[in-house]
Amino acid sequence: MGHQLAQEILIPAGYAKAFQVSVGQVVRLAQVEEKQVADAVFLNADDYRETFHAGNSAYLNSIEGIGSTKRLTKLYSKPPRENVMMTVIDDPVGIHFAYMGNRCSRMIYKLRDNVDAPPHRSCQDNLAEALAPYGLGPDDVPEVFNIWMNVDIDPVTYRFVVKPPTVGPDDYIDLRAEMNLLIAISACPSDLASVNDHRIKPLKALIYNEA
Repeated sequence: MGHQLAQEILIPAGYAKAFQVSVGQVVRLAQVEEKQVADAVFLNADDYRETFHAGNSAYLNSIEGIGSTKRLTKLYSKPPRENVMMTVIDDPVGIHFAYMGNRCSRMIYKLRDNVDAPPHRSCQDNLAEALAPYGLGPDDVPEVFNIWMNVDIDPVTYRFVVKPPTVGPDDYIDLRAEMNLLIAISACPSDLASVNDHRIKPLKALIYNEA
């Protein structure tokens, strides 16, 4: 990448980090080990009411012929704004849970894994903690981009089938900010299902200045 590295952020396994980027900067989210998914949220840094919307992004990308339920090129904000918040400029894996803006939460752990969250960590709580210094609360956590989460639909039952991620140790995704953004990224703490291949790992975010 022909950009100047401005900042590198380690996202510990099972936790989240929040940071701000300026329009034109590129965020590379990268593996530290392998098979670790991320739940990322994007808010307009100048107006927190404008946030990323997964379903709208998947549908608009499909209409434009630049994405699908697995892969996005343009990350759109929710209606009525519907602005491009980020553009994916490099994505060698291209397998994400791109149309579902959900994240692991108290009820998901209760129904799927029969455990309480808390004390088990969840992406909902991780993201709320990361956004708290910016004056936001748990109700302000918007829809997420489920990066590298590998989910299909069973052709008979039509239920979600969560598979281990295919992302390898050298993989990454590069996104260019199309507006000033507040971003929070959770290194998903799910270790009881195949989401992270049953073991949580750290991630890193590298922020590059516009060339």
